[in-house]
Amino acid sequence: MSIPPQKTALPRRIDARKLVQREQQLDGVVPSEALPRLGESVESVSGDVVVELTFSRDLQRNQMASGHLTLDVNMLCQRCLQPVAQHVEGELAWGFVWSEEQGKALPKSLDPVIQEGDELDLYQVLEDEILLNLPMVAFHDGECVSQEHFHSEAPEKAADEQQENPFKVLEQLKGSSSGSK
Repeated sequence: MSIPPQKTALPRRIDARKLVQREQQLDGVVPSEALPRLGESVESVSGDVVVELTFSRDLQRNQMASGHLTLDVNMLCQRCLQPVAQHVEGELAWGFVWSEEQGKALPKSLDPVIQEGDELDLYQVLEDEILLNLPMVAFHDGECVSQEHFHSEAPEKAADEQQENPFKVLEQLKGSSSGSK
């Protein structure tokens, strides 16, 4: 029985230009403690974020990275307000630029990532991607709240009111005006 190798932590700061020139591949993890905005957005994060990134140039010679990220989080179910486990996956397709104008010139298939200066904060860019890939509303797949919690006394009253025709007055007016002709 062999133990799978532990993935190493990815560096927080990278130079995208150098990684693209070397056509480097990064496989590793990002510690969930290093992503404070993610921690604020969910109930808890189960383990670390697993990331695979490949740096290269596309056919138009744009500097880019493509890859995949996965993680497991617990979010608040919007039905029962209890934690619900969510598996989050995201496909990454970044184009590295050094100004907004360059970002506008990228193909639509690439998300612009602006590298200011010599280094890029990889954790911040990955955290942005994770937040965009979180479900907008989390809920359990099965029925987590009993249907008997969704009734009230008001429907009977509303049914009585609906039986009375709101056009009854108009009908009476029409009947009285047709009799006078």
